[in-house]
Amino acid sequence: MPKSASACENLRKDHRAIEERLDVLLAALLRLTPELVPEIQATVHELQDLAAIHFEKEETIFYPKLRPLISDLLDRMDLQHEEVRELERHLAELLAGPPQTPESRWLNELRSFGIKFHDRIQHHIVDEEDQLLRVAEDRLTAEEQESLASAMNAVQSRITSI
Repeated sequence: MPKSASACENLRKDHRAIEERLDVLLAALLRLTPELVPEIQATVHELQDLAAIHFEKEETIFYPKLRPLISDLLDRMDLQHEEVRELERHLAELLAGPPQTPESRWLNELRSFGIKFHDRIQHHIVDEEDQLLRVAEDRLTAEEQESLASAMNAVQSRITSI
């Protein structure tokens, strides 16, 4: 089976795309000035789009298949998704109406929540790859991996065509 047909590889590919945007976000946050706020807004929006597709693949296709085998681990992944969504909501609210002239207090809040958002996603990716995907590769057959990947590709096509 080619690696590209694997559900686990499909999710890893998503992770790499998310990490690329996370790197851009962190770099902007670490040298934050009012002029960088539009770049941060755009990057957070891109991350929201990528996460929406990725979470849909996991929560509707991948996790349900694995839940009977490793429910405790998946409960932890679900909790991490909620934590990411909560930080994402707060960050999106903050960025939805930035002050005309952002002051240091607002910029510090943006930096703080942005870095928490970055760290939470990165932690989740590491947990998922080190634990969940390893178990999935051991327990799912090549045919199951291929079937899940096909369903994930359909989700990606449906969402990106909206």
